[in-house]
Amino acid sequence: MKNTFDFITLSIFFNCNIQDVRTTVEKIYDYEIKNNTATITQTHFVVDDYFNPQSGGSHLPKFCCWSCDKYPNIVFFVSNYEDGLSNLCRLIQKHIHGELLMCSLCNDQRFPFNKFYYSDTSFSERIVLSYKEDKWVFYEKGNPIDIEDIANYKNKLIKNRLNIMIIDSYIRNLGINIWSIDENVNEFFQFERLCW
Repeated sequence: MKNTFDFITLSIFFNCNIQDVRTTVEKIYDYEIKNNTATITQTHFVVDDYFNPQSGGSHLPKFCCWSCDKYPNIVFFVSNYEDGLSNLCRLIQKHIHGELLMCSLCNDQRFPFNKFYYSDTSFSERIVLSYKEDKWVFYEKGNPIDIEDIANYKNKLIKNRLNIMIIDSYIRNLGINIWSIDENVNEFFQFERLCW
């Protein structure tokens, strides 16, 4: 994955396999798939196609899930929605009983927004946000997890409390290099809503 985006939301499901996730998606969208208003395909995907998703919910959802040789028992998820289809990801997590990490990564200095979200198998949640509206805002809720460096959150400059470099370091603490998650892909599928 290249670092050429303004914005992307990436979700990571732990302790599962791609078939678990696909089966869950098929259950959630059973009605839509049977009525040809949604489809699941094995077409080749490019993560870059999910960079800079549209805001708002007026467009039809599309997402991709994949696993790769380097990270067994992990499934990656990207969508064409700015929020990363976060409600769907939490629903998938509840079905597969795994851990979920969602992060929003922003290179756009006009509308900066970075998010780190983690939910464990008992659905305890940790969220850390840094974004700018009229002024910089920092927010955190839940107990910090082991991979975090809470010293970051004491930085005098709010914009430096959470950013791509910090989120990248947290994910590296899990043994994952987000810039290589789309290499050596072994299984994948794409979901696309065709109409409402």
